Amino acid sequence: MSPTPPLVPYPQRIIPVAAPLRLEGRPRIGVSSVDLLELGEVVAGLLALLHDVKPTVQVAGQADLLLVLDHEDRGFEGLVMPRGLDPLDQEAETRECYELAIGERSATVTASSAEGLFRGATTFAQLLTRQEPGLVAPGVRVLDGPALRWRGLSLDVVRRFFPVDQVKKVVDLLALYKFNVLHLHLTDSQAWRLEISGRPGLTDPRNWPGDEGSRNGEGRQFYTHDDFREIVAYAAARFVTVVPEIDMPGHTQAAVRAYPELAGADEPAHPLLRHLDPRAEATDGFVADVLGEVAALTPGPFLHIGGDEAFGMPPELYAQFVARSLELARATGKRVVAWQEAARSLALQPEDVAQCWVGEGDAFDPEAARKSAPAEYHPLIDIVAGSFEHASRDTPQAVAAGAYVLASPSSVFYLDRRYAEESTRADQNERRTRVGMASYTPRTCEELFGWRPSELAEIPAGARLAGVEAAIWCESVTSFDDLAFLLLPRLPGIAEKAWTPQATEWAHYRDRVGAHGPWWDRLGWEGYYRSAVLFGPPYSSSKA
Repeated sequence: MSPTPPLVPYPQRIIPVAAPLRLEGRPRIGVSSVDLLELGEVVAGLLALLHDVKPTVQVAGQADLLLVLDHEDRGFEGLVMPRGLDPLDQEAETRECYELAIGERSATVTASSAEGLFRGATTFAQLLTRQEPGLVAPGVRVLDGPALRWRGLSLDVVRRFFPVDQVKKVVDLLALYKFNVLHLHLTDSQAWRLEISGRPGLTDPRNWPGDEGSRNGEGRQFYTHDDFREIVAYAAARFVTVVPEIDMPGHTQAAVRAYPELAGADEPAHPLLRHLDPRAEATDGFVADVLGEVAALTPGPFLHIGGDEAFGMPPELYAQFVARSLELARATGKRVVAWQEAARSLALQPEDVAQCWVGEGDAFDPEAARKSAPAEYHPLIDIVAGSFEHASRDTPQAVAAGAYVLASPSSVFYLDRRYAEESTRADQNERRTRVGMASYTPRTCEELFGWRPSELAEIPAGARLAGVEAAIWCESVTSFDDLAFLLLPRLPGIAEKAWTPQATEWAHYRDRVGAHGPWWDRLGWEGYYRSAVLFGPPYSSSKA
């Protein structure tokens, strides 16, 4: 085998065994049973996207790539088994494990589940390179499985709306890098992006304070039930579980503008701060109806109820609201995920998941905020600072309650952070000053790769780690190219840390992911950042 193949995430074991496999014409995909034909078509679609081929799919027979279901779990005994919480709420340790054997005549993926077969097929897809008159894959044997069970991306579709076809592109990217969760942030103060029966005001743009800045073209700017089902089904076919988030009781200006009775009679602590009041007569029914409907639309076992940044809400009312929302969410039959502040309710249970997001490296600095903000915002800054003072106690409280902890500390996982290194393209260096949150310290791709799941400072010792989840917030995103700019090339690095149990060095990873640019182009992510540390010298130092 030639130099290290450009696999991301890198597998647990890869062994050279034979001469390369050469494919000419239309690749033939074979599946071991009729039940796997749909999977075969999904794999064919992936190969078509990445390599501009038109594979055929058949049951058994002669094949260039054979997908074989074997429930005996043979050959996986020596692998590191995953830890954490399965987003499908299943117990089988080897469900995502696979063996890929590539010989001179054909390649075979063997696994104990269709999900394992798909993970192996994505590895095969990354091993293929074009060498005319066809494609070539090195002769190798790969034994592989994940380090963490929950490997996700939280996508903000509120601050920037992404139509169904663009969300599918996100799913394709997640599938290529073996992520298994798409957390959809569907509601916030700026807009409400999911149709709710009997509540038309929620999706009426006249009630959306941030609509103009968040629109994506003309036409409907929310998901109907059918849209949502289409996203969920597309993701499920690629073994990505959708976790929908309805963010409450804060981040609810759009809901309160539509239905003011939800905010109760009290004056808000600041005009920009609105929350749902658990004492208001309409609130309980609203929360029950919304969570019940979203749960019914979602086949996956998890429902996210938000709970973050309820700035200015009296602590006792916040605790009352969150405790009741947890009850209502559990009553739908779902397991509950909430942002870390939900631990302040003292109502989390061992089956719940607290998502830790406040990163030690991004502590809120009220003095700096006062210097940069107009005087009328200073009371708001004081309120925000009071909430963040409690943040360091949230995750320990969740751990004390026995809840799982999902790691998303902003210092590592928030990808709306500006790049510290230059681009190889002049136009991107201009965009680098606009896209991303100015309040975060810019960091290089190498710096964001320098972490391990077992060494995250924000996760207390003894925590039941569910897994990890990156987040992309879209306050600065004005187009799909902006989204590509922030996600790539950084997202695959998180995939590697979440999947690969052995430590991999930056130089090793850099050389592999640097070869993925053409695939991102083919998947529709042409706007990705041409980081100088990955793709060549910076524009400023390479001008003639």
